[in-house]
Order: sequence, then structure tokens, then C-alpha cells
Amino acid sequence: MQHILVPTDFSNNAYCALFYATQIQKGTPSKFYLLNVYNAFTPLKVPVPGKPTVEQLGVESEEGLQHEFHRIKLDHPDPDHSFQTISRHGELVAIVSDLVEELEIDLVVIGNKGRSELEAIFFGSNALHIIGKIKKCPILTIPKELDFKPPKSIAFVTDYSRPYDAGLLHPLVTMANRYGAKIRVMHINESKELSRAQDINLGILMEYLKPYNCTAHWMPLYKSKATAINDFLKELDVDMLAMVNYQHTLIQELTHEPVIKRMAFNPDIPFLVIPDGD
Repeated sequence: MQHILVPTDFSNNAYCALFYATQIQKGTPSKFYLLNVYNAFTPLKVPVPGKPTVEQLGVESEEGLQHEFHRIKLDHPDPDHSFQTISRHGELVAIVSDLVEELEIDLVVIGNKGRSELEAIFFGSNALHIIGKIKKCPILTIPKELDFKPPKSIAFVTDYSRPYDAGLLHPLVTMANRYGAKIRVMHINESKELSRAQDINLGILMEYLKPYNCTAHWMPLYKSKATAINDFLKELDVDMLAMVNYQHTLIQELTHEPVIKRMAFNPDIPFLVIPDGD
């Protein structure tokens, strides 16, 4: 059975992430853990005089989770799926990290915008922090209020700087297998030719991905890597973006660039972040 963790702040975007998670697992035995975390920064719906704030937030959290549980059961009555709600007081990223270990989570699915568009420009701040912290399971971010569409084309962005193996590529090929999706490998051209190590890694990667109608593409750098990626996604009509979350490589460059540069990297498709396996 697959174990899927879906954090929620009860926004429409968070519910769309939950619905998307159930759709990609359709027909697959799965347990979904629906998580809400509250703390001193969580706004109360209607303050109750004389009731401690933390206690009231806990009640609202439980009520919100029950509402989301009943809603998803009505919208997606799949007999292969079960649900458990989890309400916790504390800090979201630390709690998600603990639950990934405790519950042996296979995938974290999170909306990348929160209650307010002001919370972040690149991703919702929660999604951004989870990507930075969680290294032991894949993370799938869902933009805004995206309707589910089976991915038929997945872009895998890489610089060929590290070797690939079956374990590393498992989240990518699992998604491609489930929907018969094509895999489009994209490399940003920072030099005229690949190094010997990059060339070897490219050959290994293409051998692994041969069954998936895989093609390799080079893109010019332009002004930024974010611009090159966005242009590629539009040009090939890609349905999902995937990258490996290596230390000190492309995905960290994108998530740590100044805000004005991060604004350019705002994909309106799901983004699969793959752990590096270390």
C-alpha cells in the first residue's frame, strides 16, 4: 500500500492538491494522511471569549479536517483508498519531516499557494520550505486550483552532473508508467559540449528511460535558467515537471535565487521533486 501525506490549510489550492493526489493513485491501494498544522500565526475563524487561543485553534483544525475528509469521500469514492486525519500544533516543516519517517510516507503532495497570494511569489512558502527540508521521499506540488489531467508528457530537467540508477529514477518512471507519458529530458546548455562524465551519465540515463519514448533536448541559457525551463515547458506542451533535489545544484539554485528571479520560475503544472537517494 502507498502512503501519501497531504498537508492542508483548508484553502481551495490545498483541496485541489488532495484531489490530485487521489486521482494519480486511482485504483492503487493507498492510505492518505490529511494533515493540518496550527500555531500562533494561524488566524482564528471566530474568536470565542474566554477560550484559550491554542485550544480553539485545535478545535477548528479538527473540524476543518473532518470537513475535508467528508468532501473528498464524496468527490472521490475509491474503495482502494483510505484516509486518516492528523491535527498537530507546531511548525509545519518539522512535523512533516517527522511524519515522513514515522508513517513511512511514499509521497508528499502539497499545494504551492496558500490562503493568500502574498504568502510567497515563487511557491507558497510552505511548499518551498518542505522542498528544502524533506530529502527522503518525493514531493509533488500542485499549482493554484489546477484541475486533474493525466500527464502525457513529463519534462525531466537535469545537468547530467550525477550518475543515475533505478532507485533514483523510480518516482519518475512510476509516474510515466501509470499514464503512458513521454519523458522529455532537458539540459540547459552552459557550455559548448558535455564533459566526459556528463556524457557517460547521459548515456546511462537514456538507457534507463528507453521504454518511455524518451527524447533529449538542449536549451540555451538565456538570461536565467528559470526562463529557459519555462520556455521549454511551453514549447513542448509539458504536463509535469520533474527534477532531482541534489545538494548545491539546479533545483536549489532556482529556489534560492532572489525573489525577482524566482518570479520567472512559476510553473503552472505539477512539479515532482525527487530525493537524491543519499
